[in-house]
Amino acid sequence: MQPLQFLRNLPVKHKMMFVVMVTCGAILLLVCISLFSLQLFLFKQSAARDLVALAEVVASNIAGPVSFGDELAATEVLMALKSRPQVAAVGIRLPAGTRWVHLGAEDEFTPVGEPLAQASLFFRGRDCYVTQPIMLKGELVGVLDMHANFVETYRRLASSYALILAVVLAVSLIVAAILSTRLQRLISDPIQQLASVVRVVTEEKDYSVRARKFGNDEVGLLTEAFNDMLDQIQARDTALEKLSQRKFESLVNSIDGIVWERGAESIHFAFVSRQSERLLGYAPEEWMASPRFWQGKLHPEDAARAVRSFHEAVARRLPYHFEYRMIAADGRWLWFRESGVVLVEPDQRVTVRGIFQDITEQRMAVEELESLHNRLVEASRHAGMAEVATGVLHNVGNVLNSVNVSITLLRQNTISSNLGSLVKLGGLMKQHEADLTAFLTTDPKGKRVPDFIVLLADQLVAENKTVQAEQDQLARNIEHIMEIVAMQQNYAQISGILEHVSVAELLDHALQMNIASLSVHAVNVVRRFTDVPLATVDKHKVLQILVNLVQNAIHALGESDILDKELAVGLGMRGADRVQITVTDNGVGISPENLTRIFSHGFSTRKDGHGFGLHSGANAAKEMGGWLTAYSKGVGKGATFTLVLPLSSHANA
Repeated sequence: MQPLQFLRNLPVKHKMMFVVMVTCGAILLLVCISLFSLQLFLFKQSAARDLVALAEVVASNIAGPVSFGDELAATEVLMALKSRPQVAAVGIRLPAGTRWVHLGAEDEFTPVGEPLAQASLFFRGRDCYVTQPIMLKGELVGVLDMHANFVETYRRLASSYALILAVVLAVSLIVAAILSTRLQRLISDPIQQLASVVRVVTEEKDYSVRARKFGNDEVGLLTEAFNDMLDQIQARDTALEKLSQRKFESLVNSIDGIVWERGAESIHFAFVSRQSERLLGYAPEEWMASPRFWQGKLHPEDAARAVRSFHEAVARRLPYHFEYRMIAADGRWLWFRESGVVLVEPDQRVTVRGIFQDITEQRMAVEELESLHNRLVEASRHAGMAEVATGVLHNVGNVLNSVNVSITLLRQNTISSNLGSLVKLGGLMKQHEADLTAFLTTDPKGKRVPDFIVLLADQLVAENKTVQAEQDQLARNIEHIMEIVAMQQNYAQISGILEHVSVAELLDHALQMNIASLSVHAVNVVRRFTDVPLATVDKHKVLQILVNLVQNAIHALGESDILDKELAVGLGMRGADRVQITVTDNGVGISPENLTRIFSHGFSTRKDGHGFGLHSGANAAKEMGGWLTAYSKGVGKGATFTLVLPLSSHANA
């Protein structure tokens, strides 16, 4: 932490108190130290004078004993001097520099060298050393060395002065604190008042408050400048608020929708944008005047649901949107989408804000699109039925060709029959009815009658066999036609219903419905079936796809010059939940560029094709949750169509 870091967050009055107290304390401490130093200096000067005077007196009194060498007398004089508490050691040196008499500790007194004929004094810390020549009649007879120690004196002096200075310092600081507490308010009160105004402006954004000016000093000038700044800010804020309000209103009113705000309980609108006049013909004042205005304009079929949805959204406190109809001022019913957010204000008041968007055109477009979609689905269904029906009629036509052949053969047999000869024989026999025996035995013509009858019988038996065979074939063809028609009627009746069916049976039915075409083109059908579970599908749609695939394969084989025409139909599983059906032919094949367009609406490689079969088949497979794909190695190399369906289809027909 930097020096005096703790002062940064203290109030101004505390900072001023701290500055005053520290300043006063420092000055008082400096004064006390100066006084103590001065007192110590004066004490040293006084002590030095006393020691020099004492040394002069002792040197004068001891000059006789020293000159006569009376050591005892000199010692007595020195002992009187040593009895002083400050004197630590005292001694006499002879002019030669030798020590003659010495009193006190040896380590506390050290001779300063050869005796001098003049006095000297110096301090070393708290010790004072005095050298005084002993003169007798102007002649140096010795030197008096005296060592004084003022440690105890300094201690007593420091103790007494420390107590006095502490009392003085404490009293002075108390007086300074009392005075500064009262006087600092002249500076701190204006600053604190200014700071409180700044806090209000900062926290509450209230630029109408003003700071009180206490004088014309710097703080007063700062207060005046601050108030001027608040005046400017308030003026600009007011202007900006008005400008923002105008921009907000312009922005809100330019939105293609009715922006609003209302309460959560009473559904009373507190704000409605001007777009309400353009969209519905009602002024905002009408909305806000009556709490039930909005409810009164709702469509009777939508009113209860709209009010219930609004209250549920408020209860969940989540954004919402729902749609309903409202009546305009001109009597038109318009569709609106209401989108809103639920806000909880600081005072716990719940407010809802949102927008009404006119979606009438969208709804009309959606309804039109749904109608168009339904028509397209119906057209697709009829087209799909027509696709199957076309195949049925084609196969029926092929069978009818066989029927026509059989009828022609029967007619020819009837025309060329020997029944005329039998009639002639009957007439001849009737002519000779009276002599029939003689006629048969004697008449040349009569003799030939038995042989003729045998020959005629053989011919009639042969004709009968031929007629029976053709009748049987005709009956089979008629039965086949009835089966094809009945099968088509059966699938047409159950269209759109999901049933558990055997996919293998559907494949067999598709092949059976094309049996005539397969026979005409001498196509060899190869079944490659594996056991698969029953599938829940729309039988009509699946049959529509399969019949179309088989017919396309037959056409591809019919247009090919290959002799061994083969149609392979495969059935197996595709994963665990899908069944796969393949229809493969070795016919004319498909070019690579056509493979990418083979399922496009209206595209066909046949001259008489309409390009709807594979397109509708692919769509039908997609509706059932599956897909239809095509593969070919190229022209003349055959093609394979793969139909994949889920075992359980949830698509709607």
